[in-house]
Amino acid sequence: MTTSPEQPPTCAPVLILVARSETRINTYREALELRGFACHPVTELRELPACTCRQLFHGILLDMPIITKASPGDKALVADILQALPSAYLNIAPATDTIKLLPANQLYGTARSLNEFLTACGQFTPRLVRPNDRVPLHLNALVSHQGRDQEPEQTVSLNLSRQGCFLFSTCTENQTGQEISIRFIGMDDPTPIIAIIRWVRPWGSVNQMPGIGVTFERISESQSRQLEELMTPLRPR
Repeated sequence: MTTSPEQPPTCAPVLILVARSETRINTYREALELRGFACHPVTELRELPACTCRQLFHGILLDMPIITKASPGDKALVADILQALPSAYLNIAPATDTIKLLPANQLYGTARSLNEFLTACGQFTPRLVRPNDRVPLHLNALVSHQGRDQEPEQTVSLNLSRQGCFLFSTCTENQTGQEISIRFIGMDDPTPIIAIIRWVRPWGSVNQMPGIGVTFERISESQSRQLEELMTPLRPR
């Protein structure tokens, strides 16, 4: 049976707020409501996938203490969600109790304040997000850009799923939609895997690892099986 996405009980744009402290949640909620926004609070990063696949959201706000204490596995679990929705980190200045904001990605603008970020969220069409089942897996890799005669980039995967991976990269020629070939070192089948770059995080992004998110377009059955064997022990039980 097909189920419709859950709708929030308000006509105000709704953001997910990830924070543990009740005091900080209330501070953020009041600031959002003053600006005509509602929030759906959760206390753990791992709660995001269950929310974003069932309810439409305009964006995500993450309290900075959540991020600084998050495990690599939790960060990998929500990486796709943070790329699919406008996302930002929040903190409260101790001396003034003012809210400080830092964008989690620059795919939806480069907001410098909460007001600017909320403007971008208000213009964003809310969507469901079904994240890929990513796990932190570090595989050395050689990456080549199709149609370019140059030495492959020596890199490493930071997380991996059945559909794709995130690769560390500082290459300035990376472009969304570009086709690349990936050869993971140590694979039984050394045939390059063909992939498409879906998003780029350039070097210099504040507090973020530079790299590319890719989806696998052509991969052999034996390669898929071997990658699955490597990922299985790393998945939450």
